Amino acid sequence: MKPFTLARESALPLHRQLLNELRHAILTGELKAHDQLPGELELVVQLGISRATIRRAWESALEEGLLYRVAGKGTYVSDLQPPLPRRKIVGFLVPGFHSAFDSQLLAGAENVLRSQGYGVLFACTERNVDEENRLLREMCDDSVAGLLIWPAVTAVSNGRYLLSAHCRLPIVLLDRPLPGLALPCVTSHNYLGGMEATHHLLALGHREVAFLASPLLDLWPIAERFRAYQEAMRSASLEPLPPLLIGPREEIRVDAVRRSVAEAYASEIADLARALAHPGRPTAIFAMNDLMALLTVIAAGQAGLRVPHDLSVVGFDNLSLVEHFAPPLTTVAQDPFKMGAEAARRLLTIVEGEPANDVWTLLPTRLIVRASTAPPPGRR
Repeated sequence: MKPFTLARESALPLHRQLLNELRHAILTGELKAHDQLPGELELVVQLGISRATIRRAWESALEEGLLYRVAGKGTYVSDLQPPLPRRKIVGFLVPGFHSAFDSQLLAGAENVLRSQGYGVLFACTERNVDEENRLLREMCDDSVAGLLIWPAVTAVSNGRYLLSAHCRLPIVLLDRPLPGLALPCVTSHNYLGGMEATHHLLALGHREVAFLASPLLDLWPIAERFRAYQEAMRSASLEPLPPLLIGPREEIRVDAVRRSVAEAYASEIADLARALAHPGRPTAIFAMNDLMALLTVIAAGQAGLRVPHDLSVVGFDNLSLVEHFAPPLTTVAQDPFKMGAEAARRLLTIVEGEPANDVWTLLPTRLIVRASTAPPPGRR
């Protein structure tokens, strides 16, 4: 067999990568029943990882019935008759794995799946649609029972493997739908969350409230937040301001996880600082997510503004770091653990034969008020 391949730059833990590699080798027939695996010391040298990492992966594989041990001889591939059942492994595909939000999403899904005897075949696309298609083909070939997919952003969806006749698996989407595909989708109630955020700023007395985003206003969750902002403004007899759009069409710069935010988004911060230094600037900003809110706080400082004294800022997501901002960020909280768990429950009902009648599952959001919002200077 070819050596296992591990990506050290990936945020996915090495033991989980090794387990995924083992599953794939067994499912594709590269490893056959009763084949002996290399010894731990051989794998330590070959892969450059610790024996503890190998043991953790193998223990999970033993629990799933993929392997068996013979005392004094070694570890072997189980004789799966029939081959590994389609209904006992679920593929889970996400665009990134760099934050507590991502790990909580996986934890929620895995909690439900493991309680029902299902394993999880996890993969990360790094927001690359070609890589997403490749991984989808691989998972379908691996005979998984179904797929949980958080789709990568793309302007063109008709090239996706999901549209292929070869992919007939039960599928549940997370966070966002895909154009042209009526698949079940579990997501937060972004519209109500956007309403909460905008009404909070209006209740403080702000009248010049702007919506800040990257050029992703057609992406469903962002479109819903923007729609809520517009309707909340009109309900207060105010004309919505044109959206403030900065940066390229991407949710998060992949290299930003290896650099500081100020360095990775220097040009966006500079553009935003110039806009905030303008005399006609807004007094409050509802940012499309917490990352954009952080850029706003940095840009405000560069423009000589104080948050919230001169500018109020609201984010969306409630990432774990935002309560440690200076000042702590007012934001709309999503529940990624519940989102992952609910998506897994929906998928299992479809796998077991129930029709997917309800396309949408909208989970509640919650406004968390912290120190980044206050009445505008003239209303204090």
